Amino acid sequence: MFYHLIMRTDCNLSCSYCDRENFANPDEELYEYTNPQTTNYKIEDLKKQIKKEDYITFYGGEPLLALKKIKEIMDTVPCKGYMLQTNGILLNRIEKDYLERFHTILISIDGDAEATNRNRGKGVHEKIVKNISYIQENGFKGELIARITITRNSSLFSQVQWLLQNGFGNIHWQLDAMFYEDSPYDWYNQYNLELKKLLDFWVEEMKKGKVLRLYPFLALTDSLRKKEKTRLRCGAGFANYTITTNGKISPCPIMGSMKKYYCGELGSNIKEISVQSPCTECDIFEKCGGRCLYTNLTQHGGKEAYAALCQTIHFLITSIEEKLPEIENHIKDKSIKEKDFTYLKYNGVEIIP
Repeated sequence: MFYHLIMRTDCNLSCSYCDRENFANPDEELYEYTNPQTTNYKIEDLKKQIKKEDYITFYGGEPLLALKKIKEIMDTVPCKGYMLQTNGILLNRIEKDYLERFHTILISIDGDAEATNRNRGKGVHEKIVKNISYIQENGFKGELIARITITRNSSLFSQVQWLLQNGFGNIHWQLDAMFYEDSPYDWYNQYNLELKKLLDFWVEEMKKGKVLRLYPFLALTDSLRKKEKTRLRCGAGFANYTITTNGKISPCPIMGSMKKYYCGELGSNIKEISVQSPCTECDIFEKCGGRCLYTNLTQHGGKEAYAALCQTIHFLITSIEEKLPEIENHIKDKSIKEKDFTYLKYNGVEIIP
């Protein structure tokens, strides 16, 4: 099992896609507005919940605002691997002994300085880059994953290229779409063009023996080659759960305060929760696994916006399927290997952007 621990509900940044007024209107029946800002459950109760074969991901808000508590959990609660999702601003506060113990660190960075600072604040990019050098020089040997948020003003191809050329070998992206009431979708066609260009580049690199770890391509190619049927690719609601600051268990971090969808609490049995219509009626449902659970259950923006967003996934999957014969040829001629597509499932990356 994978668990995200919400260490703090607050953040030290004010990113354009988070700090906005057009999220959902207040809803006392859906949301719990009294969750504490910091964890208030006993670590011993957490230790009883977490098994040695489980993974823990520290999450927020910004989890490193609770670094002392993170270290206490790492010293007290054994598991298979510790992971961290962070904005990167406070990475330089983690001591070497703890950096060495992280399996994966996922850092929110939108590509180059112009894109990152526009979305996240002046000087943020420079601090992130500096702090990445710090953790690499001070014991972190795990997987470093760049987390891009793509907006209507972003160039997916250009920003991924920047990251690849500047030391980021593991990348995923998420669209700034349908997380709030006003969710325009007139930019999706341009996004699809960027995606196709990036996919062409990704497959072309295989001739050089490289399978770049661009997670949406990597994971979908792996399962499409194997003709696997899939559930939600993030694992939310069945393999990946979130423990909120008050010890309640939700299906994913963004649903941490949505009491209507709580799946249990520390010390109790955990129930499963799944995506609903229209995903379950879709002709590519078993290939895709479903849209983001939060998006599926809330459908901010309405059915038309939802359908428009899902067309980007139809385009993504169809585009990869068209490339499969070429990819198979690269495997047959031993330019690349089947094992190049392996990855740790449910590690927090976006497979369905």
